[in-house]
Amino acid sequence: CPFDSIRLENNRFDREGILFAIDLLKQNKSMVSLHLTGNTIETDDDFNLLSEVISNHPSLKELDLTRCAGPNITSVSFNSIFLASKGLKTLHLRGNDIATDGSSIIADCLATNPPLQELFLVGNALNDDDAELIAEGLRTNTNLKKIDLRNNVIGRLGCKALFKAIFNDESLNSVSSSNHTCNILVSYCKIPFINTEIFGGKSGVLLAKKFAMIAPPNDPDVNVHLFSEVPPELIHKVLKLVQKYPDKSVWKYMRHLLQGNELLEIGAAHVEESSEEEELVGEVISMEELQRQQAEAVKLVQIKSLSVLMGVVKGVVVPMFF
Repeated sequence: CPFDSIRLENNRFDREGILFAIDLLKQNKSMVSLHLTGNTIETDDDFNLLSEVISNHPSLKELDLTRCAGPNITSVSFNSIFLASKGLKTLHLRGNDIATDGSSIIADCLATNPPLQELFLVGNALNDDDAELIAEGLRTNTNLKKIDLRNNVIGRLGCKALFKAIFNDESLNSVSSSNHTCNILVSYCKIPFINTEIFGGKSGVLLAKKFAMIAPPNDPDVNVHLFSEVPPELIHKVLKLVQKYPDKSVWKYMRHLLQGNELLEIGAAHVEESSEEEELVGEVISMEELQRQQAEAVKLVQIKSLSVLMGVVKGVVVPMFF
């Protein structure tokens, strides 16, 4: 009888039970989800056997190996799982005391941009070096939507690298090549969730990141130096860009990005919200008041857009041509 999902959680299987689960997966070609949470896999050989079946399975999309590593399991076993997970969309590896021992296998797998959308690595032994490698792998990944790295041994340096993976503010080109699709969870601080909170997909996220650098919402100045290397023949594209200042609903996420480095330095656990933008639970407003607030928000964006345009004209266009 075929199954599309099997949960064999916390059964305290011995080796025969694990082999039974592996055989069940092998025989059910239509299975899309397998959960083995809390069942100990004792040997690297059994991990490798599971990896082989996963690698050749035509339908499996979710695998849960939370707290499955026995005391003698090495990082090599998890390397085989990562290599075999090329068809998965969700992979749970919580609480397995995973240490890479210098291997870049996680980052290398992410860099190939597999279909994987969620990766849970909570409660392992990943460190700052691992975080830096993972950050590098995320730069070329557009499919992963969430990676959970909480309760590892990742500190300020690792978090800084992960933050830079989604917002490399060295230049407009570097921010363009950042990751615009993945949310990153760590314990040391909160990395802004800008990648999934902004309407407009990747293009909307990138626009918000660029304007966070060019003209922060609460800053009257325009950082015209960011356009210093723009050739004259492309200045029309700059003028077109700066007239598209993001909607006011996006401004708080832009501010979160700009707070990022400060939060990393102090290890803050949360991002401070602007009190003026906090929603009052249960507050009811009239249609007229809603329309007034919407009109005010549109007006603020128009004023900001005009201010940015004038700043670019004054700081870039005039010196370039006159």
